[in-house]
Amino acid sequence: MLKKKPYSGFSTVYDAVMKDVQYDRWAEFILSSFAHHSEKYLPKTVLDLGCGTCKLWEKFPSSVRFTGVDSSSEMLEIARKKAITGEFVLSDLLNFELENKTFDLILSTHDTLNYLKNDSELKSAFLRVRRHLAPDGLFFFDLSSLYNFKTHFDGQTFHERVGDYKIRWKNRFLEESNRLESTLTFSHKQSKEEFSEVHEHTYFSMDTVHLLLKQCGLELLEEGSDYRDWILEDDAALINYICRSTEINLRNR
Repeated sequence: MLKKKPYSGFSTVYDAVMKDVQYDRWAEFILSSFAHHSEKYLPKTVLDLGCGTCKLWEKFPSSVRFTGVDSSSEMLEIARKKAITGEFVLSDLLNFELENKTFDLILSTHDTLNYLKNDSELKSAFLRVRRHLAPDGLFFFDLSSLYNFKTHFDGQTFHERVGDYKIRWKNRFLEESNRLESTLTFSHKQSKEEFSEVHEHTYFSMDTVHLLLKQCGLELLEEGSDYRDWILEDDAALINYICRSTEINLRNR
């Protein structure tokens, strides 16, 4: 069976598979959180790390200027065909180059940062965020919880039919590496083509996140659960974080 890199074949059915994601609620939560912690009502410029097909962009006001970074050319190709505007950058989260651009808001949603392999890579991503964050900018991101990996995915196999594709989604959590391994197998009804993609997600503890943010000059403002509120729940699937540069505190003292 042909093996493809993550989000290459998956890109063609991604939006259909994720049809139940409440992007409207996500956008509302992100923007209300931005307004609460910023002197600006809306961000003028947004950097989206792991933007994928940019479905979330459709829920933001048209006045927002987006820049999206993603490592899948196939996902970005789908995004370019949508009725959205922005700059698209093909790169992983550790090597993207945006010269000296800074942004009012930097986003990383839908457990994108869990694709990083270890603490060192997460720290490198945070350092790049810090470099491109405007002096009064905010960084909003989510990470999958251990509860999510173990309760909703470990040992689970999901079956879906999207268009002409049948998809088998097999999951296992590897305790020794704190990693969720998901194998997606795609079968095309007409052509009988079969291929698979392996997606690996790393669990990062909240203590690790706190430490790395501090080391990278980012101050954690709030943490919450599932794009609902800034309260931590034991059964949260996605932990939300919002941060700013520590420099803004130094200037205001």
